[in-house]
Amino acid sequence: MQFLKKLLFVPYWVWLFLVFLAFLVSSTLISSLLLLVLSKKAQKPLIGLYKFWAAVFFTAAFVRIRMENRKIVKENNPAIIVANHGSNLDMFLGAYALPLNTKPLAKVQLKKIPLLGFLFSTVCVLIDRSSRESREKGSRRLKQEMKNGNSIFIYPEGTRNKGNEPINAFFDGAFRFAIEGQVPIVAMCSIGARHITPSDGYAVRPGTIRIVFLGPYITEGLTPHDVQGLKERVRNDMYALIAREDPMFSASKLPA
Repeated sequence: MQFLKKLLFVPYWVWLFLVFLAFLVSSTLISSLLLLVLSKKAQKPLIGLYKFWAAVFFTAAFVRIRMENRKIVKENNPAIIVANHGSNLDMFLGAYALPLNTKPLAKVQLKKIPLLGFLFSTVCVLIDRSSRESREKGSRRLKQEMKNGNSIFIYPEGTRNKGNEPINAFFDGAFRFAIEGQVPIVAMCSIGARHITPSDGYAVRPGTIRIVFLGPYITEGLTPHDVQGLKERVRNDMYALIAREDPMFSASKLPA
């Protein structure tokens, strides 16, 4: 029975593969042209391009995106925007939901992916976590981006969550940057994404994903000694929401 259900999805998956391929090829060509013509001023047009393709992909996949409390992210700029990371759809969710003046942080290993790696490099600050020099260089660049009025988008879990918990433990970086820059934290919770595309796979199915923004978490007056408390507060709020409302997790779970 399971085999027959997967067989029925084959035309749908082929269709989405063609849409994704069109995204890769056209975006690579257009982004190369934008970088050539606009250079450093290409950031917003590039984000706009990826927003367009995210909307196209979700429409083609019959995936509905519902955004709640979006005014929080619109009214708090610049900010450090943190999100849970549990699905391979997250790159499209981020592009779809975030403001144009947002600079994502990503691991440098993504550059190795053909075409897609190039697209990540056009809008992301890429950091090699194993290199102190790369981390320090990335940190300086992120601080400059905030001074320029751009928000920073970070997955504080560090990598995709493939476990049974709503979210994994958070690293300190996002919260340290927020306190050092005295900018607010905005939390972006994706609910239902792992049902649409499992954390350990690429198969997509139709459905609804909710994106709920929480915050803002004000950092004015906080010091480096407050990083741990701020991190725990944000994580607990995100954990409670996802555990309560994401169908993959039990509503009885409490923050770990």
